[in-house]
Amino acid sequence: MALFCFQTVWAQNLAVSEEILSELETVQIQDDTNTYTFRVAYPDNYDPDKEYKCFLGISGGGQSMKIVNYCYAAWFRSGYFKDYITILPVVVPANDTTNLKDYGVPKMEKFLEVINENFRLQPKWLIAGTSNGGQAAFNFVAAFPGWFEGIIVAPGQVTEAMEPSPLWSHLKVVIAYGTEDSKYWISASKRSAKLLKKVVKSVQLVPLKGQGHILPVSFNADKMYDPYFLGGK
Repeated sequence: MALFCFQTVWAQNLAVSEEILSELETVQIQDDTNTYTFRVAYPDNYDPDKEYKCFLGISGGGQSMKIVNYCYAAWFRSGYFKDYITILPVVVPANDTTNLKDYGVPKMEKFLEVINENFRLQPKWLIAGTSNGGQAAFNFVAAFPGWFEGIIVAPGQVTEAMEPSPLWSHLKVVIAYGTEDSKYWISASKRSAKLLKKVVKSVQLVPLKGQGHILPVSFNADKMYDPYFLGGK
């Protein structure tokens, strides 16, 4: 039921202005068996010889180019990331039909290694995601908690298959949800925050008043990121 509703919601208009799209570049990386496609926003005054902080944003739906562009505009575009390399993975059907939330551990590890080997990045990335992407983000954290400093989902959930451990103790977590979203996602967000409260460094549950499952491009994404960077102030 949740998956059906999810796919139906993402059938709406996902138009993004050319001005916003001009902030992104498409980067393709080929290894022995796969071609990885990313939309990338580089930091201000980008220097290819310098290491940068990494913001890895995992979009919802099937992570198609159209959805990734929209998720950048509505969820992942923030002044907080002006000094980050923002990396947004795209699933290209001709190359890989697997949703990122369904990646197994070996595939997740290879995916992270490909990014790390092809961009000059500082350790301890910040990972974020929405809906299917929020679940994928938690999957990556569960498999490789040492890769990340924190996770921000809007929404997302810790599934029953995950077992948060002391290896998560350094993580800062923000779980946001729209107050007009489905009961499923609101409940999953609250349950996940409660589960993590005694495990991670900090967890903040952030209701986005009047918002549904899909945020409009006009939404101020900093409402999701303020709690992480300002400590809830």
